[in-house]
Amino acid sequence: MLLTGIFLILLTAALHTAARLLLPIALAVLFTFLLAPTVRFLRRRGLPVSVGAALVVFGTLAIVGAGAGALAGPAADWVASTPKTLVRVQSRIRRLVRPLQATADKVDQATGVTSTVGGPPTVQIKTPGLLQRVGLSTASLLTTVGTVVFLTYFLLAMLPTFPRKLANLIESRVGIRDAEAALTEIESQMSRFMVINTLTSVGVGLATWGLTASIGLPHARLWGAAALLLNFIPYAGSVITAALIGAAALVTFETTGPVLLAVGGCVAIQTIEANLITPHLMGRHLPLNPVAIFVSLLYWGWVWGAVGAILAVPITVMLQVVAARVNRLHSLAVLLQR
Repeated sequence: MLLTGIFLILLTAALHTAARLLLPIALAVLFTFLLAPTVRFLRRRGLPVSVGAALVVFGTLAIVGAGAGALAGPAADWVASTPKTLVRVQSRIRRLVRPLQATADKVDQATGVTSTVGGPPTVQIKTPGLLQRVGLSTASLLTTVGTVVFLTYFLLAMLPTFPRKLANLIESRVGIRDAEAALTEIESQMSRFMVINTLTSVGVGLATWGLTASIGLPHARLWGAAALLLNFIPYAGSVITAALIGAAALVTFETTGPVLLAVGGCVAIQTIEANLITPHLMGRHLPLNPVAIFVSLLYWGWVWGAVGAILAVPITVMLQVVAARVNRLHSLAVLLQR
């Protein structure tokens, strides 16, 4: 147990340190699972695998690029107005809680609690602005995107042979029983999970777009796209979406009714998707229990940030499938499964 604990600590440190190397590889593998069924469909229609992989990868990139271009204007306007928006949100929150603050002040006076005004001087260190930070990370972002795109293409182009080679290597080095069947099950689980998660996220984005447009919230397309992307993060994504839309509603509307409608509608959409639609579509094909999903979200989000939170469920599914085929890891598989 001591050696296992030391190994896990060193592994976590290595994963965190090598994040810039490992994250593009993990994302490419994830996109490979998502796009592999389409490439196989084109192959059955007589199209060479390399050509089908190119069409799928670069066609998807073109669609995503077109969508990002359509949202670039509203996103730039929203980012530019962020400082003013935060000030207005803070002012509205103060106005809403002012009656509670007045009550608290009366209670303090009645109990003899006094507050001291002033204090030691504070020193504030000026941090780089948002545009400066974005400018510094642009080159790194473009490099990562290029790596993910081309690695995904190469993995898809090698679909007929690469899984078989990997299975032979795993069987001889790791000792997994029937590694090719394990890889097939991982691909099946991941393809199903990613396709269903993408479809439900698109549904959440469209519903959020319709909600925000119907109540008159500006940049409704932007909020729909944000809800779509954040829905890939289990649990935390819905909270972030509701907070962002609530902040935008606080700035836009003078009355409380539309604000409550925006936040309540957003929460209702996320609740219906998470508790009714996704469980019905997934059935029992996702072999993880909710505790395993939540802990993996915390762990991978801590190690790799927001991208790690998106990758948490796919990585845990892979781990569960592999552990079920290794005798020494069978107890871990039982712990993770539903």
